[in-house]
Amino acid sequence: MNPTPLTKNVKDKQVKTPQQYESYDYNKFVFVGANRELSEHHVNEVMKEITNKNLGDENPVKVDKTFNIMEGQHTAIAYERLEMPIRYIFSKMTIDDIGRFNMARKTWQLKDVLNHYCVRGFEDYTILYGFYKKYHYPISTLIILLSGEHTKKLYKEFKFGHFKVNQSIAEVQDILNKIAEYKQFNKSIFRHKTFVLTYIDILTHPEFDHDVMVHKVSVVPDRFKEQKTQKNYILMLEDIYNYRNKKQIRLY
Repeated sequence: MNPTPLTKNVKDKQVKTPQQYESYDYNKFVFVGANRELSEHHVNEVMKEITNKNLGDENPVKVDKTFNIMEGQHTAIAYERLEMPIRYIFSKMTIDDIGRFNMARKTWQLKDVLNHYCVRGFEDYTILYGFYKKYHYPISTLIILLSGEHTKKLYKEFKFGHFKVNQSIAEVQDILNKIAEYKQFNKSIFRHKTFVLTYIDILTHPEFDHDVMVHKVSVVPDRFKEQKTQKNYILMLEDIYNYRNKKQIRLY
């Protein structure tokens, strides 16, 4: 349905805009750790855009009253490298706003969000970061494992600082260590989120033995292949587990 047009002629109202400044004093600008990690590739791309057409007055760097960069850190570096003045405005943004503002615009990845809350000292995010550095699993997978949840709102809560570690750290470590034993057979499957979630469910099966499973995969490694669904992973693992077994078990 088309919106109803205005019936009277209303002129646009000029709104107040922040005063812009520019400076060659690059050293007075402070980079905030809670912002996303700097990307050399992004800086180079911004430099190309500035060289092609400088729109700095339309997209100034935002700083607080002590020149902490709230938004535009890559732009600031690009101007410095080009030996051009940094165009900036004073903003009311705080460290809390950095995350919310960028996440609302979907410019931040999960890694950027994780870094933001780690720098700010959020304990649950620091625990998650420890797992990320040690096991090198996708952050999305670790969020599920440590929270014990797999819902649509989970990642939204993560982005806004509400992520909580609800599972035993020791138990999650034990699960990941077991799954890592499959790396020797296939270097991609053991990191596949669908496989990880499937294997966690299978570990709760009363007749399933992890050591037996690993041994059977070593016997018929050609059967250990990446699948697209949890159902197919279960059927594959069931087939391997039952290889040459007189007593067959059902995993699905």
